[in-house]
Amino acid sequence: MKNIKKILALFLTTQLLLTVGCGNKNAENKSMDLTKGQTTTEANTETSSPKTESVSLEEGINSYFDNMPKHIYKIGQADFVDIVKKGGDFVVLDIRSADDYAKGHIKGAINLPWGTSISDNITKIPQDKDVYIYCYSGQTAGQAVMTLNLAGISARSVNLGWNFGISKAEGIDELTETTANTFGTETYDVNKDLVAALDSYYKGLSDVKGTTYGNYKISEANLAAMIDAGEDFYLLSIRSAEDFGKEHIKGAQNIPWGKDMHNKFSTLPKDKKIVVYCYSGQTAGQTTAALRLLGYDAVSLNGGIGVGANAPIGWKNKGLEVINNSVSVLETGVADYFANMPKHIYKIGQADFVDIVKKGGDFVVLDIRSDADYAKGHIKGAINLPWGTAISDNITSIPQDKDVYIYCYSGQTAGQAVMTLNLAGISARSVNLGWNFGISKVEGIDALTETTANSFGTETYNVNAEVKAALDAYYKGLADVKETTYKNYKISEANLAAMIDASEDFYLLSIRSAKDFGKEHIKGAQNLPWGNDMHTKFSTLPKDKVIVVYCYSGQTAGQTTAALRLLGYDAVSLNGGIGVGANAPIGWKNKGLEVVK
Repeated sequence: MKNIKKILALFLTTQLLLTVGCGNKNAENKSMDLTKGQTTTEANTETSSPKTESVSLEEGINSYFDNMPKHIYKIGQADFVDIVKKGGDFVVLDIRSADDYAKGHIKGAINLPWGTSISDNITKIPQDKDVYIYCYSGQTAGQAVMTLNLAGISARSVNLGWNFGISKAEGIDELTETTANTFGTETYDVNKDLVAALDSYYKGLSDVKGTTYGNYKISEANLAAMIDAGEDFYLLSIRSAEDFGKEHIKGAQNIPWGKDMHNKFSTLPKDKKIVVYCYSGQTAGQTTAALRLLGYDAVSLNGGIGVGANAPIGWKNKGLEVINNSVSVLETGVADYFANMPKHIYKIGQADFVDIVKKGGDFVVLDIRSDADYAKGHIKGAINLPWGTAISDNITSIPQDKDVYIYCYSGQTAGQAVMTLNLAGISARSVNLGWNFGISKVEGIDALTETTANSFGTETYNVNAEVKAALDAYYKGLADVKETTYKNYKISEANLAAMIDASEDFYLLSIRSAKDFGKEHIKGAQNLPWGNDMHTKFSTLPKDKVIVVYCYSGQTAGQTTAALRLLGYDAVSLNGGIGVGANAPIGWKNKGLEVVK
């Protein structure tokens, strides 16, 4: 016998609470094995009936989930149509209205309109054949499948029902008829207590007819109204934990659909309405039926969160809002940038850089100063990408298979560039203190300086589309701040001092070490030390204020500023940082401004 029949062995009972029935004695299971690509275990022969044991309704529902087959009590619409084409010993139930059934239905399908006609005919539905059920969208069929399996019927629902699934399958016209079909004369034993439970379940539909919860469902608009009104109910998502983490309806809790989900049912409230949603409504239908039979006041959300195939029904298909927590390529890239930070922290000392240039090798040098300053003199072989859109416009021309060294005037905008280029898959480092305070002061630099313009080769490199779009926006955004206090995503020492004196509402962030911050810092600063885990604290920063970042000389603050801006923070870095001897006269202390000691 199939796995589904093994489930039902638990229900061949005689006493105790609710017990489920078995089929006719010694009835041979003539149904086809229709679970494609699955491994099923079945005995060659069974010479004796399964051991009789008393099982409660709760135990039966537990078994429904514990023994859930790979097909999760569903069948794809195309697979279903293929089965009908081939023919076989199975049963098809159409639970749409009698009128819609009469207009056209699957050949051989028997009509049991959603409601008491299902429970009234429960003893006529074969327990020794596979049974396929379809409704309009798959959702009420999901409820029916759960209830029928409890009665010992090996039932599966057809994915997306008639409207969104079957009617769109290739070759459906030749399998559609208007002839009415009926059950045979054979009946099957179902325990009277279970019959009573199913009678109650389906008769209960009349109590909710015409209400917000008709068919034990709730519309997308009505759920939205409940959320907006702050009503007291429980919203349950049964989508996977991963998908729930990416996005969910506001206020939802998560119990992922699966074999062990029933073990968490006891955590649900029995004194509140429970609204269950899944992807398209079908597994939520199964879950709703199980919960209602266990005494919970559960309904399912029409169309689930919504998928492309069941539009226009479903929450997102109606344009309703979800909480979006999906981790983008950009967010992942920023996190990786810090988590995998090398010892050189994406920088190279000016003397070491000059030595590398002297020795030569297969590397690239980018000079991001103005084209006029580049023309006056630059490192031999350096390519000019003036700070701004020239960088993002040429992002696919910058080699990803070579080391890339970047310099600007002081190292600060090169810090921003380094962060953005590494996101694009480029192994980039900035030269410490830039041209003005670093490179130009190294011994022997004159011999390595030229005025000849250099350019990229013809080869191009792939850059993730999301990253490329983000970098385009980043560098184009420089035009918006060009004539403001925050030009180049920086702030001058004097302008920061004025903001502090005026007690403006902003956030001042020092990324110097905790030890150095403790010794001295700019008034009002908070400390988040630079390092490979600093990104894990970014969520503590405000998104509704300007964040002024400072370090020692401005270079790691440049990297941090770029990361924060790409994540949606309004961050800028302090020109020259707190100031060090080598970058005088720029930097806070080099300007003679006060620090707290």
